[in-house]
Amino acid sequence: MAKKTFGIDFGTSTIKVYKTGDGIILLEKNAVSTVGKEKKPVAIGEKAYEMYEKAPPSIHVCLPLSRGVVSHLEDMTALWNFMGKMISGKKKMSRCQFYIAVPADITEVEKQAYSKIITMSESKPQKVCLIDKPIADAYGLGLDIEKSRGILIVNLGADTTEISILSLGGIVVSKLVPYGGNDFDRAIQNYVRKEYNFVIGLKTAEQLKIKLVSTMETDQTATVVGRDVLKGLPGKVTISSKEIYPLVKDIFYSIATQIKSMLERTPPEISTEITHNGIFLAGGTSFTSGLDQFFANEVNVRVNTTTSAQKTVVAGIGYLSEHPKLAAKYAVPLE
Repeated sequence: MAKKTFGIDFGTSTIKVYKTGDGIILLEKNAVSTVGKEKKPVAIGEKAYEMYEKAPPSIHVCLPLSRGVVSHLEDMTALWNFMGKMISGKKKMSRCQFYIAVPADITEVEKQAYSKIITMSESKPQKVCLIDKPIADAYGLGLDIEKSRGILIVNLGADTTEISILSLGGIVVSKLVPYGGNDFDRAIQNYVRKEYNFVIGLKTAEQLKIKLVSTMETDQTATVVGRDVLKGLPGKVTISSKEIYPLVKDIFYSIATQIKSMLERTPPEISTEITHNGIFLAGGTSFTSGLDQFFANEVNVRVNTTTSAQKTVVAGIGYLSEHPKLAAKYAVPLE
């Protein structure tokens, strides 16, 4: 085994890194700010995300992952170079071993892009292994996937929802659905502009989502600052949960429909076990108020939640990095 081993979850919203022996050592926003044609980084992670929607035209702020795939490889590599220096300090990060969690339902070419983030970087890895996210999720949730005959995990992320069924240590089926928390943000932003002639940024829309989005109408309200389109001046507007609910309910029902559709195609022996074990929710969007009960009612299966839903993938990939012989069973071969 390499002297230093790392497990990485390159999430759409946040990068999470696990170091063997030390646990989770890094949680940073997946954002990079660059200038010029050479795309020289000027800010990375949290600092870059703070510049999002605020930076002048000369500075390009990029969120390099989209819908579960690497959309800007050069920016992602620059971001990792910076974070590698954060992790290693004065010492160069070289001859290390990396385990990277990747969505199961993407093409082999798209999976290889994740490995290139490391191989094209300054890290000079000794070895790079790709592990499908549903496997990492299961281990992060503390599930015994080797013996279980039916596990259903729904990972609700920022840009995607990955619905996976596992049995006896393998993935039976996995589907990456293009719905996530960012879709709530965009729907809220568009609604406020259309209904109130009021412009807010996506980060402001995200704050509204956190406060108001629920699987049912509530009496909660929130006031946000933005720009009045008609007056062209800054102003405030108050939004209620009852206004937001119609914007997001279709996404809830669409995900529930996908879960039901997958269960309908599952062999009876496995679906019986899933009914016994219940559905497991993971991912940051799973914290949406009432979502667990909503899915339980729609699918008619008990739903399990966890307070560490945002960290299950990195915890699982970290566990596998600590047990390389076990991880070798799940490694996706690199070309």
